[in-house]
Amino acid sequence: MQPLLKTTIEQAFNFKLNANQFRDINRLFHEITQRDDISADNIIKKLEGNEKISKTKDKAKFQTVKQVLITLRFPLTISHEKINTQDVFLSETRPSLTQAAFLKQGFIPEKIFIEKSAKDSYLAKRFHSQFPDTPREELNHLWEYAQRNKFRLEDLKRPLVFIVQENWDFIKMCPCTKDHLGCNYWIFNLGFGCPYDCSYCFLQQYSNFPGIVLPANLDDFFEKFDDFFKKINRPIRIGTGEFCDSLALDHITRYSKQLVDFFRDKPVLFELKTKSANIDNLMSIKGSPNIIISWSLNPKELIASQEFGVTSLMERLKAAKQVRKNGYSLAFHFDPVIYSEGWQSSYKEVIDRLYAHLEPGFKWISIGTLRGTRKLKNASEQRFPEKNIFYGELLIGYDKKLRYPKFIRKEIYSNMVKWIRKHDTETPIYLCMEDTECWGVMDKKLTSTKQIENYLLGRK
Repeated sequence: MQPLLKTTIEQAFNFKLNANQFRDINRLFHEITQRDDISADNIIKKLEGNEKISKTKDKAKFQTVKQVLITLRFPLTISHEKINTQDVFLSETRPSLTQAAFLKQGFIPEKIFIEKSAKDSYLAKRFHSQFPDTPREELNHLWEYAQRNKFRLEDLKRPLVFIVQENWDFIKMCPCTKDHLGCNYWIFNLGFGCPYDCSYCFLQQYSNFPGIVLPANLDDFFEKFDDFFKKINRPIRIGTGEFCDSLALDHITRYSKQLVDFFRDKPVLFELKTKSANIDNLMSIKGSPNIIISWSLNPKELIASQEFGVTSLMERLKAAKQVRKNGYSLAFHFDPVIYSEGWQSSYKEVIDRLYAHLEPGFKWISIGTLRGTRKLKNASEQRFPEKNIFYGELLIGYDKKLRYPKFIRKEIYSNMVKWIRKHDTETPIYLCMEDTECWGVMDKKLTSTKQIENYLLGRK
């Protein structure tokens, strides 16, 4: 395909392509054909019929052909604003990966690695009792495995478990993009890796390790939190779920019971984020209003096509209803919102369904649009070659991430807020990693991180 395309282009337009030029042309052809389900021949015909190309002299023809292809690749954006070609990410096409069928109904580890310092921990005993026949291996340290085994992207979701004694990354501030408005959220860093597999997940480019890492020393986490909180000495929002799913493996780890009992009397809002319905442990103990169980929501068709191993939309909403009855608070996250044809009806349906099953209000609702690094796009493309969400109108933003243009993001935010406020005038709604201009379309005009934090903490 590639050599044939190069020859066809050169013969059709009477100029030679060097390696870098062909990389750009080939990438544009690839994304247009994949997204629009049209053939390369049809694109060639469009180029041959283009007046700009026919009037361009030989030396400038490559740039004109490239510009016309960019117009075809970003039809919506080009109708609203001029595109700087430097903002178009055109990487070399990479071969798709052959991945093993790791995801199963219910997580079953292939092997369990245990640091020697954690071998007598409750977590090691739990995994042994749940999976007595699974091979185990002791390590002096987690990175002992990494030194022996070079990480490959196709091994990302390999069902390996690493039980460790965490010594450093207990609590950290949630990273927010420079020059964007944050919310002063804190991460209780309880694990790394996820048994689910979403095509847009940032862990695909962030991780350099297979499987799931789980700390066994929760008492140390709690001690570190007490020291941390004495210094900060104010109400905060804090939670797990940034680098893992908070509840997906809770039937094994039983983290939630310890977390709820520890945080229920603290002057903080503690959040467990999930895409699961794994709530048995939460239901076995008394809930607390300062413990927030939150779910990520997407239209059912996107859950089916982009989120693998997860529970359905209705299962999430039913689980939310149950934990609320047991005394917990709820929150929801529409992040990422994926922009495509018919997105309005799909997301409005999710919001209508949410409020058909649950009464307002909630602790908060967040909204964020699809975004990611260039490395994430490459990784997702290799791992999910049949998916095309990263072939939407994503351009390199000033934070160097691929993002929808602002006019699209503002359209999404204003509509989502309108649809939510039709049902719910109480719940705070906030944007994830957005700037002041995008916040300008919200019903609550907030211009600083401190204002946003106070808003979400319920302060006036």
